[in-house]
Amino acid sequence: MTNPPGYSIESVDLQTATKAEIQEIAQFRQDLALEQRPEDPPTPIEVITQWLRARPPGQWRVVFVARDRDLKLAGYGVGARNLKDTQNAHIRWSEIAVKPEHRRRGLGRALFAHVLGSFKGQGDELTVISETTDRVPSGEAFAQAIGAKPGLPMKMNQLDLAAVDRRKVREWSEAAPKGYRLEQIDDTVPEEFVKAYIEASEGINDMPRGDIAFKDWKLTEAQIRQRESFFKQAGLTWWLLLAIDEQTGAGVGFTEVEFNPSDPHAIQQEGTAVVAAHRGRGIGLWLKAVMLGRILAQRPDSHFIRTGNANVNAQMLAINEKLGFTYAWQSTLWQLPMADARKALAGAEAPARA
Repeated sequence: MTNPPGYSIESVDLQTATKAEIQEIAQFRQDLALEQRPEDPPTPIEVITQWLRARPPGQWRVVFVARDRDLKLAGYGVGARNLKDTQNAHIRWSEIAVKPEHRRRGLGRALFAHVLGSFKGQGDELTVISETTDRVPSGEAFAQAIGAKPGLPMKMNQLDLAAVDRRKVREWSEAAPKGYRLEQIDDTVPEEFVKAYIEASEGINDMPRGDIAFKDWKLTEAQIRQRESFFKQAGLTWWLLLAIDEQTGAGVGFTEVEFNPSDPHAIQQEGTAVVAAHRGRGIGLWLKAVMLGRILAQRPDSHFIRTGNANVNAQMLAINEKLGFTYAWQSTLWQLPMADARKALAGAEAPARA
């Protein structure tokens, strides 16, 4: 696919890019975040820059930048895969972003074509996945235009930490289910708890996933170390709580959050799950309440906890509602088989060749 008139597209390696190039992309990402969340303070440029430079082992990534006639950044496209996740080797992640003043000129399609081209030789049975939010309608319009289908609609919920009922949180934290204990882990999982964390992670796999083309997540120690490497490189702090069966020593549940101490406004709630055989005993609420209690005590400069839950995940949505989370916006994971993506782009270019 040819580039739109007046634009050039080239690849860039974020590990070797100049300081000026990285800061230009970081400024663009800051602007995009403000478009989506204008109520938030701007993320510091140096925080975004460090995140962009982070490259954990086993991550494959390509980045393309588009420039206008004045050589100013107009958009970018990213393609990525996790080589450590062998269960989902068919998944390729894509992010396409174009500045508002350059939209509706075919630049997004051109960037997406470059991203697809980077997957050449990796197999034909691939599925491309990307995420949009209803706060930036152009993203959903683009996904529909290239033929992508919504695979997993999600509610993005947030908890206003200033409005939390601390008495209730304390009560839930102290209501430890009989026969279980918690292990608090910061940033690095000790060898003695790797097995328990892997066991607890199995609780993710029977949660509702909509129509998204993900296969079961089989956590390995290599993936654990990969995530730890990324968090450290990106300047992020990672807190993990493990629920342990005291009789067997097995991991039966977990919850985790991550945040950047240099950008404390919002804490990101990552995964929470309880293994099926141990559900119905209040472990999920206990885990999240203990984590929330720690955040309230140790992160006084943070204002929100934010998390995404599949619209069909009624159980976790109910726990979050009980804790005080409220709806913030809707996001969607879109998916597009590689063969369909190529057809969509070929069809878009056909009139230009006629």
